[in-house]
Amino acid sequence: MATIAGAALFAIPVVAGGNNFIIALSFIFATYTTLALSWNIVGGFAGQLNLGHAAFFGVAAYTLALSTNAGMHPYVGVLAGGIAAIGMALLMSPLLKLRGDYFAIGTLSLTEAIKVAILNVHAYGIRLTPYQGLSRVQNYYFLATLLITVCVATFLIERSRIKLAFVSIRENEALASGSGVNLVKYKVLALVLSGFFTGLVGGIYGYNLLYVPAEHVFSIEWTIIPLFMVLIGGRGTLTGPLIGAVIYLGIYYVLQFTVTEISLVVFGLVVVLIIKFMPQGLIETLVVKKLGVRRTSIV
Repeated sequence: MATIAGAALFAIPVVAGGNNFIIALSFIFATYTTLALSWNIVGGFAGQLNLGHAAFFGVAAYTLALSTNAGMHPYVGVLAGGIAAIGMALLMSPLLKLRGDYFAIGTLSLTEAIKVAILNVHAYGIRLTPYQGLSRVQNYYFLATLLITVCVATFLIERSRIKLAFVSIRENEALASGSGVNLVKYKVLALVLSGFFTGLVGGIYGYNLLYVPAEHVFSIEWTIIPLFMVLIGGRGTLTGPLIGAVIYLGIYYVLQFTVTEISLVVFGLVVVLIIKFMPQGLIETLVVKKLGVRRTSIV
């Protein structure tokens, strides 16, 4: 199944026959799905409600813009953006001492502070010079490869002792600490992994856009939408964010083309209802509970 899904991702530009709309739609899907999987590492497995996910995305996009305009190859700039996001994660790591809502508010406040600081320096954003020989289709392939890489990383986490440490922290930090789990080590690890993958996405997105405005790349949408996808599909799984992304974007675009004027209102109600009546996500509610299938057998 995974092989088929991966092949389908790479076949989209060929099947689309150069249709820019389909390629752009696929790029958006791959972007948000990768962000959802990345957020799931720290928010789903480790249970840390990070509302500063956009900080990783924005810092990486700006790093990509500055490095590319300085003459660096864009894809090397994407890697530089991922490394910058790791730095952002380490800067954010002292906030991990806070718990629950306090951590969430702290990460959100830090993101807004960084956005304001960058706006004071680059009020109108940074425009990028296109690199000769690179196309939007190549950017999509790069992003699709990253999506598969994050899926593999999540798969490996699920089948390692790291997941046990993450989940124990999520369920009960005091008990996890008493059992010998190094809280600081594993919290920082989850934040760094989440930040690195998010940073790579931010870099690819920034180059594909060829314009990096702080208001956009530091927008809270890069946090809230992936978070909703994880909540809809189910946290702490590989399949949860994938299913959540398909459902979220599917509902969004169907409503955009059918009830345009009130699409956001209807969309908001649908998302709230899903979270209200399926708080554990679709994987947990429909598959694990209703069908009695063990979670480990479906992810």
